[in-house]
Amino acid sequence: MNTRGLASKQLSGHSPAGIHRSAAPDNHVLKLNYSKLQLLILEPDDYILNFCDEINIPVAAHEAIYSDSVAKDIAAGVYNCIIIDGTRGSNEYKEILTEVSNKPPFLPVIVIDGSLNFLRAGASENIASNDLTAERLETALFNADRLCKLNNRTAILEMELSAFIEEDPLTALPGRSKFRVRMAKAIEKAHSAKKSVSLIILDLNSFKELNESRGHDFGDEVLKTVAKRLFKFAPYNSIVGRLGDDEFALLAVDQDSSPEASDIAARLMHEIRKPYIIKGQKTDVSATIGLAQLDDHDTADGLLHKSISALYSAKRDKTHFTVYTHQDDLERRQQLRLAQDLPDAVKNNQLVLNYQPIVRISDQQVIGVEALVRWQHPKQGLIFPDSFIPLAEGSGSIDALTEWVLEQTIIQGSSWLAQGTRLSVSVNISALILHNPAFPDMVAKKLEKTGFPAGLLKLEITESAIISDVSRATEIVTRLHEMGVRLSIDDFGTGYTSLAYLRKLPFDEIKIDKSFVLNMTQVADDEVIVRTLLDLAKSLGLSVVAEGVEDARTWKVLEALDCDVAQGYFMSRPIDLEAFNSWIITQPWKDELK
Repeated sequence: MNTRGLASKQLSGHSPAGIHRSAAPDNHVLKLNYSKLQLLILEPDDYILNFCDEINIPVAAHEAIYSDSVAKDIAAGVYNCIIIDGTRGSNEYKEILTEVSNKPPFLPVIVIDGSLNFLRAGASENIASNDLTAERLETALFNADRLCKLNNRTAILEMELSAFIEEDPLTALPGRSKFRVRMAKAIEKAHSAKKSVSLIILDLNSFKELNESRGHDFGDEVLKTVAKRLFKFAPYNSIVGRLGDDEFALLAVDQDSSPEASDIAARLMHEIRKPYIIKGQKTDVSATIGLAQLDDHDTADGLLHKSISALYSAKRDKTHFTVYTHQDDLERRQQLRLAQDLPDAVKNNQLVLNYQPIVRISDQQVIGVEALVRWQHPKQGLIFPDSFIPLAEGSGSIDALTEWVLEQTIIQGSSWLAQGTRLSVSVNISALILHNPAFPDMVAKKLEKTGFPAGLLKLEITESAIISDVSRATEIVTRLHEMGVRLSIDDFGTGYTSLAYLRKLPFDEIKIDKSFVLNMTQVADDEVIVRTLLDLAKSLGLSVVAEGVEDARTWKVLEALDCDVAQGYFMSRPIDLEAFNSWIITQPWKDELK
């Protein structure tokens, strides 16, 4: 091989017929950057080489023929562009065009004095010698490079799409489309053989939060481990697939000795919950399962729909797994109707607020309320937020709903303040709202309009809302803090918030999740968790609210632990405005503490 960097060719003095030497003057200024060009010239003479030399286009190698060694260098990626002499005809270079121009990774090939057959075979450009000028060759190099980059990007996308359709590249399980095809064939056979079939849809809980807090590489390892466990667990003659980011499926065709489908789900749940050791770190993973069994009339899509309905019901009811019933479909359709009705709820004054007192433990003083929205539906009656807030988030109604709740809460707080009752007012904020850059401005306008002190407004934000987009959440939280609004982490202890986040973000308090408080007088571990969270908060200078205080005994334990604030049914359930105004005067709960 005659490489330009090793042996510089002397100009031969010859030029191909028709090439105008005046088109390549000594003072030609190149318009392109050739620092990354690795050009191979294939020609029996030196005509093209000399032309490139004269206009200062670098040549990595010059070869007379297309040999095995040249083919190996091309395959190894040594060159990123080829110029060939086409006067010998297309058959001379047919092999090279087949290898580099018609399959990825595509390599641009420019032909000088070739026939149209070169273009048909895949060449990027075909320049007649009469048209060969410095500008023409530079244009050809630029267009050829751009076309090949486009072809390579398209090929990569097609390969990725094909791989996803056929097989999930991360877990090596069938992707959604391939799983769907295999499931349809299995169901057809099961119908003919009168065999029962069960479909399990498994969705990992809080995987997005884990992915964000531990890193995507860690999350990928978790997904691969789940896939291995699922594949190993699957009964004989089953089909396992990955349907989405953290969603898996298992189709089980029952054998004579197969257990009940619900037992399969329970055992699978146990398998998934076993500890995970990833890169030396231990983590726990749980899942929610929806399970459906094949009926005589079911198609693959019908069975999939039933399993997803069951999964939806399990998530709504916060249970580990649910077996599909016809009621699940009825409830799902009801949820869709509610989502359609939701935009009118704000416009037609169907929303109402209830208030739950927040009490300082040291002196039993009521210092605030949490505002909780209810939907007084004209046909379905009173609907609680667990049923419609997810619908609002999914349908785009959450912004209008949050603005209404915030405005009404601030107005009510201002009314109490005007009457001489100084209470902080707390509002729960969705993750979608927290990541809206216009939200702080909206809060500022509501406060300015009423004159309500920013320090009496408290926004409660869940850990998952923070983790889902830490950068954006930090920006919004910081702006709210600078306005004087108080910030609270709701349901603390149930997510993945690390000590680092608590130290960096300007929160004022944490609310210990009620799941730890409810049973802390009966379960020693829960009391240890509450005690630990209290110590953590105090070390960071944060106030602590204990949710789920339902009896005097729990209150007294929290008092002994020096907890700041309590909230729960022991003092009062969430009640409407009229009932709250009466309650705050009498406060019958205090009698039990005497």
